[in-house]
Amino acid sequence: MKDMEFALETAIRAATAAGRELSARYDLKFRVEQKESLRDIVVDADRAAEQRAVEVVQASGLPAAILSEEMGYVGDPDSELRWIIDALDGTVNYVSHVPFFSVSVALMERDEPIVGAVYAPIPNDLYFAGRGIGAFKNDHRISVVDQPLGSSLLAAAFSGKGSSPDSRASEFQLFQAVNDASRGCLRTGSAALNLAYMAEGRLNGCWGRGNKVWDVAAGLAISGAAGAVVRSRFRSDRRDLVDYSVGTPSNTSELQSLIDEYFGGELTGHVDVD
Repeated sequence: MKDMEFALETAIRAATAAGRELSARYDLKFRVEQKESLRDIVVDADRAAEQRAVEVVQASGLPAAILSEEMGYVGDPDSELRWIIDALDGTVNYVSHVPFFSVSVALMERDEPIVGAVYAPIPNDLYFAGRGIGAFKNDHRISVVDQPLGSSLLAAAFSGKGSSPDSRASEFQLFQAVNDASRGCLRTGSAALNLAYMAEGRLNGCWGRGNKVWDVAAGLAISGAAGAVVRSRFRSDRRDLVDYSVGTPSNTSELQSLIDEYFGGELTGHVDVD
């Protein structure tokens, strides 16, 4: 990817444009549709915001396919470059007026997130990173805060889709184990913001199983650029479900050991866009 700065500017424009749509509709009455589970829902604001984000990345002219949560693929799914868009990560929070939700826009090159923007309309915080550029919140460079696991606050994001009963039980056992070994493990409802908070040191670790790629691609780019140790893998050839763990240099070995105990050392990849 030659023009990294232009790609990053495009991601930022797309994320903030979608965020403005969410803000404009935040106090309106929502039309909520349930999809595949009680917490897998979509609202009209989500679709409107996604349309704005897609229009922005299409206008960039970059030869990339687009994968977004509601529209699916636009373009060739096998393209070397893929825009990955979640216009509303944290929909349940949004419809409940819990102000912890975000827009996530990433560009992946051969399945590596090389550009990412996560925008939180409330409180108007923009996190972004590009390979070779670094990680930023608004106008300030950010980096992870290194902590051993016992002094770390972490967040988890795991879903019930595609998981067997045994796997689901292991996920909750791992959640308890991480919670007991640290200062706490949260489930916030927005994986994208978890990873953005990791990048600026509010959180010291994140992990997830079976997360949709549009929930985490931008956050993985940002946290990796901020100095996190990032391990991730796609679950299938469809390249839409991601398992990952993100830690600091001082806690990543212990966090990974706990994950290995319950899931057999599956996460061997490394992502770092800085």
